[in-house]
Amino acid sequence: MTTQITTASIGQRAMDQVQVRSLRDVIAVLIEQRNIVRAANASFAAHLLDLAIMQLRLNVNDISAEELTGLSDFVGAEFARDKSSH
Repeated sequence: MTTQITTASIGQRAMDQVQVRSLRDVIAVLIEQRNIVRAANASFAAHLLDLAIMQLRLNVNDISAEELTGLSDFVGAEFARDKSSH
């Protein structure tokens, strides 16, 4: 029984790695597309692609919305503190 679970775990990890590689390939294509769109001065479209890239990077790195919010709050508080000290 334990051997079956271990084998299943290894298979699941391998599939996850394939999915991560696929998502990284998609990110690379989106970055190329964003550069093309930016060169055409379509800033809103480039911004939308940036958002898609960010979302995929969050998924690839298994970062939750709560973690991103916490980081954003921390950086914002540090920025406000630094700005008020000048």
